[in-house]
Amino acid sequence: MTHRPPRVHVTIDRLVLRGFPPEQRDAITAGLTGELIAQLGNPATAQQLRASRSLASLRTAPVQLAAAATPQAIGAGAGRRLVRSIPS
Repeated sequence: MTHRPPRVHVTIDRLVLRGFPPEQRDAITAGLTGELIAQLGNPATAQQLRASRSLASLRTAPVQLAAAATPQAIGAGAGRRLVRSIPS
């Protein structure tokens, strides 16, 4: 019998991006999505999620931005911050 990793389903009902020009929103969203896929696809992270079957809401501290960060990097940083805020 093979052991399958747990499935993770993430729904983002609303993503609020204040202070960013509209033309950067798609790139920020792509960076966030890509980082969540990478982080949540990691077996160690998936194992961390086993203890909690459902998280209805997740709040994080504001993401600190580097002055020269690209929109994609901003989204990726937000994704890393979200994953680190998941209770273990």
